[in-house]
Amino acid sequence: MKINAAHLKSLRESRCWSQQALSEFSGLSLRTIQRIEAKSVASKESIKCLAAVYEVPVQSLCVSDSAIGESSAEIDETQLQKRSTQSKLKLKRMYNQFAFVFACHMFGFLGIFFAYDEQRIDSEMFQILKNGLSIVLVFSALYFMYRAHKLKRELGIGSSEI
Repeated sequence: MKINAAHLKSLRESRCWSQQALSEFSGLSLRTIQRIEAKSVASKESIKCLAAVYEVPVQSLCVSDSAIGESSAEIDETQLQKRSTQSKLKLKRMYNQFAFVFACHMFGFLGIFFAYDEQRIDSEMFQILKNGLSIVLVFSALYFMYRAHKLKRELGIGSSEI
């Protein structure tokens, strides 16, 4: 099928992806990506993979019998920018959520230490509560790091762009 290679390339470059990165994200070979961008021809399966990676309709990558109008390309670019902005906001929200969870854990630690200092709990209970809260904090941090990494990978951005 005929594909709009210029649009495909602009989608890739807007995410600062190399052809190799697109190859890894889409599951297509590097040679296939190079051929699609050079010859503007791709199989239906390849187009579906690319549309899924870019989260766009398959039709937006295909060239119909009539030439693709500038307005549809502008709409696609606007939608792409809007989606990118929303995803970056989602990532920032996730960092704010982690800061809140971290602050809650710190208040929990303060409560445990004050209770121990005032001798409302014995040393055994102090150790159990402190270690339990530490474990929960570590798992919370790992979970947020995983989610942030996954979202960054979807966006194709590094930590310097946040």
